[in-house]
This record gives sequence, structure tokens and C-alpha cells, in this order.
Amino acid sequence: MKRLLAVLTVLLFSTSLALHATTTTNANLRSGPSASAKVLTVIPKSTLVNVGTCTAWCAVTYSGKKGYVSKTILALKATPVPALPVMAPSSGTYTNVDGQQIQRPVMADTKPEGASAQCRDGSYSFSTHRRGTCSHHGGVASWY
Repeated sequence: MKRLLAVLTVLLFSTSLALHATTTTNANLRSGPSASAKVLTVIPKSTLVNVGTCTAWCAVTYSGKKGYVSKTILALKATPVPALPVMAPSSGTYTNVDGQQIQRPVMADTKPEGASAQCRDGSYSFSTHRRGTCSHHGGVASWY
């Protein structure tokens, strides 16, 4: 048991899991997490894609394009990859008009603590002002 814990600890701190998926049929890469969202391109059947956060729709990167694919047509698999270096705190924040550091919008399955709005692309914003909130994420879907 101690050996297993030691191995798991090493794996936990030395690698992370990258989520990949293979399309089980031709897949529409959409601009948002909805069947009515604009189709950006069609991903051929059996294509390996990088996957971000998933709910009913998965955030997917394919050929440099970012969009969404229905989870039902993806065969998901986790692949161990080397851990990435920790990014500087400023990479996940921006400075608002009041000079405050504000967390950039994030994708999440549930509303993160401190989120002020959910954007139309499914991400959550932490903006302290309404003007410009979710401007690069399709606009505001709902305010909190």
C-alpha cells in the first residue's frame, strides 16, 4: 500500500492528464455549446482532438480552431503528459478600469465562487463591471 501511494504521489506531482478524444463520426466543430451554434468546420470520423472542459458539450481544439463538439460523439481518453510549468499569476488575470486584478473567464461544469456572469460560450466571468463582460465569449447569457 505504501508503495502504491508513493507511485501515485510521484505521478500526481510529475505529470498531469491531457484529455484527448477520437471522433466516432464526422463531427461539427461549433462556435458555442449548442446544436444551433455556427459550424466552424467538420472534423472527420476517427480524428484525434484535444479536449478541454466537458459537460454535454466539450471544448475542443482541432487544427488550430477552438470550438465545441457534442460529448456523445467523442470517445474520451486521458493521456499522461509532463506537467506544465506554473504560469505567473498575471496570465490568468487582467487589470480592470479601477486598476484591480480580475480573474479571466474560465470554463467550468458549475458556477465558480465569485463568478458574476456566465457567458454564451459556457465560460464564467468574474467582471466587476457590466460593460464589456463576456465581450470575447459571445456576450452574457446570465448574470449572478
